[in-house]
Amino acid sequence: MSKKNKANLRRRIVGSKNVLQERFINQKKINQINEALTKKNIPELRKLATRGGLVNNGLRRLCWPLLLHYETYDKKDIQEEHKDERQVLLDVDRSFVYYPKGISNAEKKQKQSELNDVIVGILRRHPNLAYYQGFHDICSVLLLVLGNKEAAIKAGENIAMFLLRDAMLDSLEPIMRQLTLLNTLIRLEDQAVADFLENSNTLPYFCLSWVITWCSHDVRDFSKVARLFDFFISSDPLISIYLSARVVIHRRKELLTLECDSAIVHTFLAKFPQYIDMDELISKTIEMYNKYRKDPPLVLQKAINEALDETSCAKLYEQYWLKLKADDPIDYLAVDKIPSPSLPSAKKSMQIKNARKQNNLKPDKIAVMLIIAIIFLLLVISRKFNTNI
Repeated sequence: MSKKNKANLRRRIVGSKNVLQERFINQKKINQINEALTKKNIPELRKLATRGGLVNNGLRRLCWPLLLHYETYDKKDIQEEHKDERQVLLDVDRSFVYYPKGISNAEKKQKQSELNDVIVGILRRHPNLAYYQGFHDICSVLLLVLGNKEAAIKAGENIAMFLLRDAMLDSLEPIMRQLTLLNTLIRLEDQAVADFLENSNTLPYFCLSWVITWCSHDVRDFSKVARLFDFFISSDPLISIYLSARVVIHRRKELLTLECDSAIVHTFLAKFPQYIDMDELISKTIEMYNKYRKDPPLVLQKAINEALDETSCAKLYEQYWLKLKADDPIDYLAVDKIPSPSLPSAKKSMQIKNARKQNNLKPDKIAVMLIIAIIFLLLVISRKFNTNI
């Protein structure tokens, strides 16, 4: 046998061993998931969902209902329209661009019709919620994974009420303040990257769509999106901020070679890296989150206190969500009664003003950057529409 044939044979043998090993690991994980499902062990299922994921969509259809605390669809025929239904329809018309692959126009139209029913169904159940552009991306994933609009409505309802409620208020201002946590987390983890972002006057709004769509608007590989949803569904509402910080740090080598210019840096960072290893990213995010969760440094405590309102779903996560057991009923009425945060107080405005001084940013520079960020966000949101033209 020639050296070339021997090398090919060795590669085939190694490849076969790797396949067998992966199958063994997956089967072990599947057995662990099935055991947690049988026992309705939500804490264990959260661990399995975050560390390695739920393997496939078949298991997700079984696990997500338990993780999101619903079993059956309670049909509610609500005729009164929600104020945001027109905007929902506009966004639905430009949905399902990157996935699912290989569907006909007729199938796509059917999916869009179902998606509209899902979003409208959620909003009509809770008229105090405000739709935002990007929530249709969340619901698209739920519909594709769970397979029917009834399950997607229940899953989306609980995500909207307990995990993404801060984005579903009349203003995105609470979310914009939460994004400022990104700077603090990056500085705690990587001084060089933090200094570069500060010197370039780069504001953290480049990751807004990652946070409010759980990366589903930016990541084109659906298997990676589903893997991320396993993680987000099982985690603290702020975990998307931690993940965003890890993405930035992951790109430090490329980032630090850029010209120190806000527009250039913002454009570079706003493009989510498609090549990134999701399991490694999630693992490092968990590591960072656990590092600061129990005993956060004073600078992070202060940043969290300034970024979060008392009614934030991140602050009420343990009280209203984490304590729920498998068969506990959800008190939607109590959550619906949680007041929306008021506009920033004079004290809060002074804190923001002081933060600007610390960053050596002039008010007019902030205004210009805010306009740039908003324009960029609108361009990103309209990307799907343009793809369809």
